[in-house]
Amino acid sequence: MVFLGFWQLNRLEQKQETNRNVIARTVVPPVDIQELFSSSPATTSYDDLQWRVVTAQGQYLSEGQVTIINRSQDATAGYSPVVPFLLDNGSVVFVNRGFVPLAQVAPPPSSGRITINGYLRTSQKRTLLGAVDSTDPSTTEFHRIDLSLLSQRGEQPTLPMYVQLREEIPALNSNWPAPTQLPELTEGSHFSYAMQWWFFSLVSLTGWVVVSRRALRSRTNADAAQEQTSA
Repeated sequence: MVFLGFWQLNRLEQKQETNRNVIARTVVPPVDIQELFSSSPATTSYDDLQWRVVTAQGQYLSEGQVTIINRSQDATAGYSPVVPFLLDNGSVVFVNRGFVPLAQVAPPPSSGRITINGYLRTSQKRTLLGAVDSTDPSTTEFHRIDLSLLSQRGEQPTLPMYVQLREEIPALNSNWPAPTQLPELTEGSHFSYAMQWWFFSLVSLTGWVVVSRRALRSRTNADAAQEQTSA
């Protein structure tokens, strides 16, 4: 329980760092995605680019669209259409077009050359108990935006991050997909959970002392009674 208390404090620090990064990086002026990746050194995590605002020019490859299922926003169940976007230099970046409720049908992506604006996001990874996505090339529904899996569906080189769309120019005349919301910039309940775990630890320790003293007192009384009986 003491360990779990420190674990919650560690999660609080991670949440605070994420909040600081989101706030700092989402207010930086947009940068062209091609320039950003051509000037950035190769890295394995790309965490330093998470939530950077980027722009890109090119066109959607609508035939490569996939659906990310089991999404929710504003307490509404739905899905997210993800489409490869062909950049002018011939590379591809996957774009999360946003959120669509289950009762709605997402309009097809814009045709022709357009400009997009959005946040850079790192590839999503499967958790220990998360659903397993199919590797069948014909599959069009996935549980997460796993770029290592999606990139196998095309022949063009794929950027190691995807774009969470904010706007398109020209914009579609539709309410859907709605932009995916930014994460809540709150600290959650990690601190109170840590205090609870340490309180439970204190209660357990106090209870152990009380029970031990009672057991010792009972044994002492039993030994004393046995001596009197023997005498």
